[in-house]
Amino acid sequence: MLVIVYKWTLAVIFLISASVPTWAESSAELDSLSGATVRVCGNNAYPPVTWINKNQQIDGINVAVIRRLFEPLGVTVDTFQDSNWRRCIKEVELGNVDILSGFKTDVRQQFMTYLDAPIIRESIYLYYPIEHPLMFEGWEALAGLRVGVLMGDSFGNKVDAALHKYPSLEFVSTQDQNLLKLADNRLDVVPMGGLSGQLDLRRLGLEGKIGYTKTDVSDFWYLAISKKSSLIQWLPLLNQRLNQLLKDPETVSKLVTKYHQVYSEDLDLSRRRAEQ
Repeated sequence: MLVIVYKWTLAVIFLISASVPTWAESSAELDSLSGATVRVCGNNAYPPVTWINKNQQIDGINVAVIRRLFEPLGVTVDTFQDSNWRRCIKEVELGNVDILSGFKTDVRQQFMTYLDAPIIRESIYLYYPIEHPLMFEGWEALAGLRVGVLMGDSFGNKVDAALHKYPSLEFVSTQDQNLLKLADNRLDVVPMGGLSGQLDLRRLGLEGKIGYTKTDVSDFWYLAISKKSSLIQWLPLLNQRLNQLLKDPETVSKLVTKYHQVYSEDLDLSRRRAEQ
């Protein structure tokens, strides 16, 4: 009888051991991560995925995922941001910011390491003055138009290369500038995210003044760590935790719904719409 109990005990111990997370989640290893502060920055123009809220904090779906990765480990997530997107990328390159979310490009991979799992897919649209509608016929077809682009924005290596050949490419620090220029016919077209663009049109009261059409670009937002950040040593743990978090297919869809509402409340969009 004792032999049977002993064998059963060994089997239970084996099963428990097999279910324990990998080396990085051992209590001894996590002690050095607990109590740390992680600095985050992001794109200020892609709600509900990422934007800077009225308290100068980067907010949105991607930040929510970052919080879920770190805060259960006793890590403080610092989301204060007083810079534009281009400066955010530079701060990550310098190692002053630990982590951001964005599209994956060859240039960025020189100084960032991307986590394996993508967070959310973003479709890119062309926005244009409503009285001058456009059909998407390829990126080369836009070369003769006045095109507005957010500083630091990327639509993938191929599209970026085409855009930078345009003779009338105008860079701005906020998408508000782009959309207001469109409404005033000072630009012909602006490429930007489908989700964010429609929210921004509503916020700025430009619905009915600006139209949009889908392009052939659809890319994923990833989390990326500065190669100068101490977080690099925790890459196996972060990949493991992110994969576990995204295993539930409802996770991102629930965050989309939640942060669409958070953005609306942050900017009081319901009241603004009623006043228009």
